[in-house]
Amino acid sequence: NYEDGYLNWQNNIETSSTPIVLGKNIFLVSNNGYFINLNRNSGKIIWFGEEVFPSINFNYPVVAWLGHLNALKSVFSVQENLNFYAIIWRVNNEKVRNAVEILSFEEYLQFPVSWLSAGEKRRLSLIRLIFCPAKIWLLDEPSSFLDDFNKMKLENIMKNHISNGGSIVCSTHDSIEISNSKTLFLGKEN
Repeated sequence: NYEDGYLNWQNNIETSSTPIVLGKNIFLVSNNGYFINLNRNSGKIIWFGEEVFPSINFNYPVVAWLGHLNALKSVFSVQENLNFYAIIWRVNNEKVRNAVEILSFEEYLQFPVSWLSAGEKRRLSLIRLIFCPAKIWLLDEPSSFLDDFNKMKLENIMKNHISNGGSIVCSTHDSIEISNSKTLFLGKEN
């Protein structure tokens, strides 16, 4: 529900039209071929006339999603959760190790995920996002449960993704400062 929050989207392209908000649907259109219909029950992304989400790509994911739930198996260790995604995304161990180091998570690798706090689980999900090969990230409240220091790290992760040719659509109540981003406020402005 985006009624009293705001949608902050970032991509490295200029948009060709203003987003259209109809009920719970948000349509974003860009001059680089993206058409995004964000609906909590359905939707698709058209990229250069071809549907890319939802999709199955056996080589790598096209779109990465980070929502309220962290998509972690609580009985598995941190390392086992990371290994699962590294295997299905065909990511080498060095990329996983680098992502773990970015968020200083080395000491947690053998812990079961169930032992982690909400903030640590969110950081673990961000680690997974860092090594995910998808170019498009859809993020719903990515800074939830993060302290100020890790919120700054999240901004740097997002900036790095964009500087490497990625795009991000992000809904948040927090301020995320990224150059060349566009912000759409939904609901009443004060």
